[in-house]
Amino acid sequence: MPVSVDELTADEPFPVKPESNQCKALTFLVTHHEYGFTPREIAGQTALDQTTAVDALARLFENELINRADEVYYIEPRRVDELKHRLESLDSAVRLFEATPNDDSYAEEGWEQEVLSIDPDN
Repeated sequence: MPVSVDELTADEPFPVKPESNQCKALTFLVTHHEYGFTPREIAGQTALDQTTAVDALARLFENELINRADEVYYIEPRRVDELKHRLESLDSAVRLFEATPNDDSYAEEGWEQEVLSIDPDN
């Protein structure tokens, strides 16, 4: 799918952080993009309480990631694929960092002595 050059050159990062309340609400709406939901319905289907859902949805709406009509929040159909890919990227980044060792478990003492020099005289 072609991507607008303006979108590619935008300096603004995706405003949703992994595992945040906004991410949970957005993931729910993307997953169920065929319907619109009230904050109460989203809270009932996610791990968010109603107040948290209202706050998360308000931020998503302010960031123009979701739409609202009469207190029903939904994803505009043309944005579903884009948002789905963005959420998948966030999830991939989280899994990558979770799988990365937080110590230098691969290094063995004295490893630098075994590395050949790029200097032809050594």
